[in-house]
Amino acid sequence: MRPISRAHARVTPVRTYAGTVHGMATLLLRNLIFGDSSSGETGDLLIRDGSIIERGPGLTFVPGPDDEDEEHEEFDAGGLTALPGAIDALVPIGAPRGAGAPADDLGSGTVAAARGGVTTVIVPVSPGERETCDVTFHDAERRASGSVFVDYAFLVGIGQPAVDTAERMRGVSFHVGFAGTYLDLDAIDQAATAGPGALLRIAAVGELPMTVRAAGRLGGDAERTRLQTLSNLGALADIAPHVAPIVTAGAVEALADGIATASTGLAQLCLAELPDGLRVRPPLVTQADRDALWAALADGRLEGVVSDHRSEPLDGDSSWVGIASIELMVPALLSYGVAAGRIDLPTLCAIIGERPARRLGLWPQKGALQVGADGDVVLVDPTATWTVDPAQLEGRGKAPAWHGRELTGRVVHVFSRGQQIVNDGFPLFRPGRGRAV
Repeated sequence: MRPISRAHARVTPVRTYAGTVHGMATLLLRNLIFGDSSSGETGDLLIRDGSIIERGPGLTFVPGPDDEDEEHEEFDAGGLTALPGAIDALVPIGAPRGAGAPADDLGSGTVAAARGGVTTVIVPVSPGERETCDVTFHDAERRASGSVFVDYAFLVGIGQPAVDTAERMRGVSFHVGFAGTYLDLDAIDQAATAGPGALLRIAAVGELPMTVRAAGRLGGDAERTRLQTLSNLGALADIAPHVAPIVTAGAVEALADGIATASTGLAQLCLAELPDGLRVRPPLVTQADRDALWAALADGRLEGVVSDHRSEPLDGDSSWVGIASIELMVPALLSYGVAAGRIDLPTLCAIIGERPARRLGLWPQKGALQVGADGDVVLVDPTATWTVDPAQLEGRGKAPAWHGRELTGRVVHVFSRGQQIVNDGFPLFRPGRGRAV
């Protein structure tokens, strides 16, 4: 391939999308506004074989004699804003299908993710009765193959501790697709009898990071106490857990001591009320709490935002706790954050990209619009207003908590590793195209 020319010769744009890539392929995204730039930088991105190889104004691609068989496509973004593909660091869609399982699984849940501008999901999976952590991980790998739509990795629950648990978990940690260990304080399972201290210690012995879902039903004081207890146990085990989601101002204040890292939840960050019959844990909070969460996201005390996507089972369950959110991830952050003046676009890019990517060990492959990163690009119209309509949603859960809400900011096109997976708001179905990272 010859060097990229910065000549401003007019090139007729071709609106196409990449299919399955065999060998080398190039995609030139033209006429972008870069959301990660505080100066309003405009220009183009050249993506080759799934990775960004050039960023700048006036890029053109001139195939050389060795590039005759290379697939080349150009896409005129028409001045849309480019964001890095979002990383959702807690998406509970990994349970096997069965009675009472959430409506969205690894297939439908990742299609919904793409609609929401999410190109990488981190999925927790927990061992069942008499199941070990390595068996759980490999079973999740098998179910993901051929069904996942975006890139993914797993958080693996420890299960009932045994003498070889740390060694089993360490063995799993060398596999592509392993993102760390997982502890759900609300779960009623084999691990619950061991207590968080023992599980943090096992993670420390294996030298593995741990994500803790520390939800709970009580108010701010209880959340702060739970966070402090976790942090004390983590200090004893010589491990600093990442806690998600935290939702109160008191918990944010507790983070000032450097006792843990944390993310918040999309619903608690954006919503003041839920329709009758819907419940979420942790519960929705006050406006003062939401203001504190936004401020902590803006200044970096909070890493980012997780969907904690828990869509109600299709067979109905009056006791269900959890709501579907992932399909509105980027639009909601644009609407309640950027359009409302709480954060700017570069901060949004950090929240959905760089910050979680760094903690998860995915930076700079994921979460960036820079040379060398994967070609995960979300093109948005940050000023478009639209109303959430269940008939237009792809996820099986249909996100009822968001129905009828007017949002400012729309995901228009999504590219994952240089392949277009969402066109004008609708997914281009390619089951199983997602890769473990």
